[in-house]
Amino acid sequence: MTESAATAPAVIIYDNYPGNEGHRAEYYALMARLIGSARTNSLWRALWARQPVLDGAIEASVWSYVALCVVRTLMGRRTAGILFRPLPLVEGKLFRLRLKRFLLQLVKPLPGVATLTILPFELEPAFARFANGWIHDPQYWDLNYPEAVDKDRPAGPLAEEIRQAAAGRKVVSAVGRQDIDKGFAMFAQLFAQRADLRERWLFAFGGKVTEHEVGEDLRAFEAVGGLPRVRYISHEELLDLYASASAIWSCYAPDYDQASGVFGRAIQLGLPVIVRKGSLLERTCIVEGLAHVAYDGDPASFDPAAIPPPQDPAFAAARARAWGAQSIERLRGYLGLA
Repeated sequence: MTESAATAPAVIIYDNYPGNEGHRAEYYALMARLIGSARTNSLWRALWARQPVLDGAIEASVWSYVALCVVRTLMGRRTAGILFRPLPLVEGKLFRLRLKRFLLQLVKPLPGVATLTILPFELEPAFARFANGWIHDPQYWDLNYPEAVDKDRPAGPLAEEIRQAAAGRKVVSAVGRQDIDKGFAMFAQLFAQRADLRERWLFAFGGKVTEHEVGEDLRAFEAVGGLPRVRYISHEELLDLYASASAIWSCYAPDYDQASGVFGRAIQLGLPVIVRKGSLLERTCIVEGLAHVAYDGDPASFDPAAIPPPQDPAFAAARARAWGAQSIERLRGYLGLA
């Protein structure tokens, strides 16, 4: 059965990932609302769709994306794709990374093709070697475009639990999965090794932990009074972690140097972020004027007094809405939508 003109989506999003891990379900729901898209796991359907096709995450299969670009260019149809981790393609020396870079460079000049990064070229001009353009990471603006933050939401049980444990101290929260990539070792070791820090700050986190990577750090963190909630956290608990925080941990390992949903939620709410010195996130903070402190991984060098106060939430929300409007306008343009 064919779709009628009245019910056919404006865009087909091709998704080669199984399931809805992380923020991906929210990401696709946002795209459906803002550009009228429908999601498919079928490469065959995406290849022959009359509508513009957006590859939702090129990293899932560069080969599939290249096939979409080549076949659909021959039919005179538009194809775009989003790169969520472009930096390894700039710096990577492994054969597989060099091959991916070559393939993206190959399809970049094809008519109707648009490879997009989720980070501005201003942060890394080398992205332009294999990408046609960029949008802001949707996780940097999705809460506020259209505005969706419930500012009057009452604090939940986890927020109250953190408030009591903090006993008047400020709180640094880490959100979601905790492992080496997400900087949990640095997070736990900083709190464990700085008694002076613990007098004024509580470190708390909610999310599953990769035990074989950071189990010892977790036990040291607990032993000095850190607040762990080692489990999958619900959406409401996630909001509690942000609501109770004075700063959000976004200091990730060099191998995880990319945009971050945890970071994005924080900056949309105006919360200061702790980022790794020299990272893309630090460059983002500097370019965009975001409240942050950069940490080099040495507990002795960390100055908690350098953590700035939160930015005005209304200002942060307005900035997010502007980024969203710009990103949707650009995306629609690359997809050829009126």
